Amino acid sequence: MENLPLELNTNILTRLPIKTLGQLKCVSKPFKTLITSHHLTKTHLNLISQLEHQLLVSTSTLHTLNIFHNNHRSPLHVLPLKIPINLADNRRGEVIELVGSCNGLVCLFYPPNTYSLLNPTTREYRVLPDPGRFPGDARIRLSGFGYVEVCDDYMVVSIGTDNTGVGDQVIRAYSAKTDSWKTVLARVPFRVLPWVKPVCVNGVVHWLGFGGKFPPVNQIIGFDFAKEEFRILPLMGNMNERGIKALGVMGGCFCVLSTERDRDSFLEMWIMMEYGVKESWIRTLSFGGAFNTGGMMFLFPVDLMWLCTRRVLFHLMDTFVRGM
Repeated sequence: MENLPLELNTNILTRLPIKTLGQLKCVSKPFKTLITSHHLTKTHLNLISQLEHQLLVSTSTLHTLNIFHNNHRSPLHVLPLKIPINLADNRRGEVIELVGSCNGLVCLFYPPNTYSLLNPTTREYRVLPDPGRFPGDARIRLSGFGYVEVCDDYMVVSIGTDNTGVGDQVIRAYSAKTDSWKTVLARVPFRVLPWVKPVCVNGVVHWLGFGGKFPPVNQIIGFDFAKEEFRILPLMGNMNERGIKALGVMGGCFCVLSTERDRDSFLEMWIMMEYGVKESWIRTLSFGGAFNTGGMMFLFPVDLMWLCTRRVLFHLMDTFVRGM
């Protein structure tokens, strides 16, 4: 293949599985250079994302990652992937946290102060530099991970806060391009619910927070990696008074799972079709009566996937709901 034109080689390689590409890197230096090039990597990612649907999930005690995989030609199956041994070498027994996943990469945090980026398919990983310690009052750590298209960069944010809105706060952002952290001069505008997993959309990491007069109302807080500032995502109608259980991304759009305050067994999914536009929220799914969502915080993540003409809602108890 080395004698073939560059465009033809690129066209062939972008259609191969990632594991095959990993093996071909060992064939020759020209192959390794081509396979690891920025252009081929982005082209391969765009093609794969159109062909396959994968859902990354984890349990609270993280030693393996599970990938639910499905396409229109094969049945749903689960592939457990072990974390490299030196990442799972947690002698003190603290829980390893799945910060987030994006474009096939996974960000992990394991105490006391270490972040890593992992490719579960190739098992390649990068241990990030130490982000530094937080002041004594900043006992709550908020973390987020995502891809920033305008910068063409993968970034991590690490926030130390006392979660009161008035005490010590330290915000540090990591860039994969520079492999370094920087301190960001900004403040988290509201209190955050740290047990609700954040999601990244449009280069902005979002957390569920609360604030305002008593009783406090829901606030969707976003940290913009490119602008290094926080923003508030507008909610429509009574969404700020509902019981939001989880944040998610569906078809590239930000979404939430919520319940009515007096009907905890009735679950709804709302999607913001146009990012940042309050009037673009639509309800796409609602069901209830057969289960209790009180433990929904432990069922992360919840994802809706389009499979031909069917919809599938996954959860992490012992089954998943199909054919809705």
